[in-house]
Amino acid sequence: MITRDTFTVEEWAQIVSAPAKVGALVVTADPSGPLGLLGEFRAIMESMKSYIEAHAADSPLIGALKEYISTRPSAEEETQLKQWAENQQAEMKANRPQTPEEMHTFVQDSLSATMTLLQTKGATDADVHSFKSMMYAIAEGVANASKEGGFLGFGGQLVSDKEAAVLTELKSELGV
Repeated sequence: MITRDTFTVEEWAQIVSAPAKVGALVVTADPSGPLGLLGEFRAIMESMKSYIEAHAADSPLIGALKEYISTRPSAEEETQLKQWAENQQAEMKANRPQTPEEMHTFVQDSLSATMTLLQTKGATDADVHSFKSMMYAIAEGVANASKEGGFLGFGGQLVSDKEAAVLTELKSELGV
């Protein structure tokens, strides 16, 4: 059975950050105004927490994520996570996607590496499917978080055509 201890701190950080990358992909597909962006970024965490709460019993991996978000890391883990985050930030600055297409490729590559990691470490097909379903739920939550194309929250549509296209691509790529 897969648990948090199955992974190194860096590997676990990769797993935990994958859903946020999917959310960021939807955000960058059709950026909202300042208030919309706040709502969309908030939706990443809210959607993730909601999915984890509802499905923790379905999968040891999702259960491990639930345990992770409800406990504080040890001082050693916190130091390692900070180092990992600093390395990721430096890498992102050096290789920052400049277009939505580059962002899509970046997220695809990251998700591919995460899925390979999960399978290498013994995640079951059910674990992987549940993780993919969580990422798609996050993408939908972000897409539905704010209207696009309006003015000060008036008018516009809830899910823009660009966001809908990203959702369609993600659904196909994730196989959910």
